[in-house]
Amino acid sequence: MTHSDIQEELVSLLKDFVQISSFSGKEEKLAQRIKKAMEDTDFDEVRIDAFGSVIARKAGKIPGKTLLFDAHMDVVPVNIEEWTHDPFGGEISGGKLWGRGSSDNKGSLASIVSAIGSLRREEFSGTIFVTATIGEEVLEGASLRKILEEKKVDGVIIGEPTDCRLGIGQKGRAKFIVHAFGKPAHSANPEKGDNAVYRSANMIQAIQNMTLHTDQLFGSGVMELIDIISSPYPSLSTLPYDCRMSYDRRLLPGETLEGTLNEYRSALAQYKDKCSIEIEQVSFKTYTGKTIESPDFHPAWLMSVDGDWVKKGLQGLKLGGVAPEYYGVPYCSNGSASAGEMGIPSLVFGPSNIHLAHAVDEYIEIAELLKSREAYVGLAKSIMDLPI
Repeated sequence: MTHSDIQEELVSLLKDFVQISSFSGKEEKLAQRIKKAMEDTDFDEVRIDAFGSVIARKAGKIPGKTLLFDAHMDVVPVNIEEWTHDPFGGEISGGKLWGRGSSDNKGSLASIVSAIGSLRREEFSGTIFVTATIGEEVLEGASLRKILEEKKVDGVIIGEPTDCRLGIGQKGRAKFIVHAFGKPAHSANPEKGDNAVYRSANMIQAIQNMTLHTDQLFGSGVMELIDIISSPYPSLSTLPYDCRMSYDRRLLPGETLEGTLNEYRSALAQYKDKCSIEIEQVSFKTYTGKTIESPDFHPAWLMSVDGDWVKKGLQGLKLGGVAPEYYGVPYCSNGSASAGEMGIPSLVFGPSNIHLAHAVDEYIEIAELLKSREAYVGLAKSIMDLPI
């Protein structure tokens, strides 16, 4: 195929993907479109698993490693009135393709499907899987973990916007729930009760005084109070007996669930009989009717700069005509499951910038989309050349 033919095919594929609304839990139509796109190219097997993710397999001419390329299908909601471009129009103008998911994460997805689908079998050894996963925007890594529990793979490439740089690790994410407990009483006689909101104010200050960890590559961890609600709510002249606070915590490599919980327990030691600290449990119903449940804790991870996977990854970018640059991904991805939880060597790579994700008038540069396709081909060729 000529460069012009590749561009036309890839842009058309991404346009199709963007034009299909695929909010979390409602990815079925896009899954069917992706399945057809894979079946129309040179994959050995394409199927949809019990949770709704699409899985394609392609074998090289000789045995070797097993590598999995993953990108998620789901997108976050839109307020159409805020957009100047139709979020599901796939409009092409100014060298850009506009629409929800164009950068996060359908650009990576279309590029991977096109790149691996066109890869000649004599160009690589071993087996390559391509997965289009569900529900990442709700529960990072959960659907990919289901796939990896069934398939033994040697490494994973996570497709996410990295400005076509090689992500050698990522920050993690967790949602902690802190409760301040009090005692109800009529608000006309507050001395008879114990107002949980007043206690929560002191606890918030204690949590703000916590020292967060730092990392040479990722910088400082982040912790933000994102919501607070008292019970009963609304109140009919009753002192709140409970105040629930939610904290979004951005994690660094080495931070564990139990270790992080202990940090909160230590900070709130003086309130230990009047509070609780826990990780939120998330239950997500997929479009197939299956339910995925998991603690909302997604660990950070980091690959060794001197290790073979990073070296081969950088060589792959160079082979694909992309500057061999690495960095630490500042957001959370499905890599929390593959690398953070399961210890599988993983890298993150994709077109566009994370600041365009979830944004009004989201778009992707077509030139960057094409560049990423060549890089995915280079990554496949280089990494599959690693010793088993």
